[in-house]
Amino acid sequence: MAFFHARTALYALLALVTITVFTGQHLVPPMDRDESRFAQASRQMLQSGDYVTIRFQDELRAKKPAGIYWMQSASAALLGDADIASYRFVNLLALLVSIFMLYHVGLRLYEPAIALAASTAFASGFLVLAESHLAKTDTVLMLLVMIQQWALMRIYLDRDKAATKPPPDWIFFWTALATGILVKGPVAPAIAILTIGSLSLWHRGTRWVKPLRIWRGLILMAVICLPWAILVTIATDGAFLDIAVTGDFLAKVKSGQESHGAPPLTYLALFGVLLWPASMLLPSAVIHFKSMLAHDRTRFLLAWLVPFWVLIELIPTKLPHYPLPVVPAAVLLLLWSVDRVVTLSSVRQKLYLSGQYLFLAFGMVLVAAVMAAAVMFGGQTVRLAVGLAVAALLLAGLAVWQGHRWIQTGDYLHLMALFIAGMLVHFTIFAGVVPQLARVHVATGIAERLASSGSQPAAIAAAGYHEPSLVFLLGRDVLLVDSREAALFLAEAPDGVALVEARQQDAFLDMARRLELRLAAPEQLSGYNMSKGQDVVILIYRREIFDATSDNE
Repeated sequence: MAFFHARTALYALLALVTITVFTGQHLVPPMDRDESRFAQASRQMLQSGDYVTIRFQDELRAKKPAGIYWMQSASAALLGDADIASYRFVNLLALLVSIFMLYHVGLRLYEPAIALAASTAFASGFLVLAESHLAKTDTVLMLLVMIQQWALMRIYLDRDKAATKPPPDWIFFWTALATGILVKGPVAPAIAILTIGSLSLWHRGTRWVKPLRIWRGLILMAVICLPWAILVTIATDGAFLDIAVTGDFLAKVKSGQESHGAPPLTYLALFGVLLWPASMLLPSAVIHFKSMLAHDRTRFLLAWLVPFWVLIELIPTKLPHYPLPVVPAAVLLLLWSVDRVVTLSSVRQKLYLSGQYLFLAFGMVLVAAVMAAAVMFGGQTVRLAVGLAVAALLLAGLAVWQGHRWIQTGDYLHLMALFIAGMLVHFTIFAGVVPQLARVHVATGIAERLASSGSQPAAIAAAGYHEPSLVFLLGRDVLLVDSREAALFLAEAPDGVALVEARQQDAFLDMARRLELRLAAPEQLSGYNMSKGQDVVILIYRREIFDATSDNE
């Protein structure tokens, strides 16, 4: 048990996470759609020097505030703006600080062994590791919410203590909350309000909130947030905030945006996968729910977790990363239950054990889905993709075995081994299988095909396939056009290349005939567009020998 009390164990965990995530961030190609939009907009911010207005190509990107773009552009300035990993590096740092923070939150709430186990469970979770591989807002937001909630937790737990000089927790709270607003708008304030409201209802009063110094905090928040809000309003004549509020935020609240609608309880149904392998502890947490309500420590975590979880279940738009800001609270609650002793009837004991094994088995279900994806989307690298999926399956089997041993013995070594094995499963998936799904990485295939052609085109136009990853890999000047415009483009740019999706080919060739263009026989590349859920065939056209007026289809 001494190992679990040693801070060196935490540093070993941070080193392991650094190696796994850093490796995956470099191997996974740019993903559609949000990641490539974020990365490309950050690159354009860096290149243009305009750190106020956010644009994707020439289009105003009024989806999120500027905070994440500032962070990603700063990272790209240090590491180079060509590699997608440069924009992802921000999330690696956020994840490492989150693990460190969670350990120290755990120390305030539990014994060191539980704090370390909670940090390891958190760092091994499928959702946490998946989001840390992508250049998006959510891992950074999770860290900011954790800092915000850590400060709020200190105020709540110390509410009955007399202090001659109150600690500066309110400064940490409001600074993290304001930065969270600059990263992802209303999410951080929503969690803070729901947590404070729930605890105030429980205690039938708000006196405990006094150390937050609300008026000073609001002034601090305004100092942090208002300058950019004013500048972007002036720069866009108010269009940015109008689109962000009415076109993005309210649209998600009213209906399922961009085909991401799903019924309530969707996240609960996905809980077993999203938090695996820690989700195996859910039956234990459910049994001890009443005990959680009786303790300040766990009551605070429930106030952090439950109201926001209910809120996102009720919002029509559903995306897998929405629960991420409350995952730290969920993991701490799951680990709190492992040392609790409860007496159950024989029937309830069987149900309890069945539940644990059921959630443990979600890892095998996850890897089975990954193996199916390797077969379907491996393309020319299918053998390697399947081989890595088999390796993930073996590691998942090891995780299940360690989980089984934990259920039998209650030995922390088996619990920690379960979490480490789960982390290695996810590492094999993200750094191994995902990069080998050649049919999914269509834009990467196009970029590689153009690079291997010997001569870089002077200009590029794409008709039909307009995914953001294509823009990130080929540059902001790639033209996203329709089929007829692609033919007109080749008429004006003899050294250019037109990327024509097969569904657009007939209209493209019809216009080419009218323009009497001579075209080379097209190169062909096939794949699967994950964003649209359909097979695609990309035809790469150049002006050359081939006469489009002849029958070439």
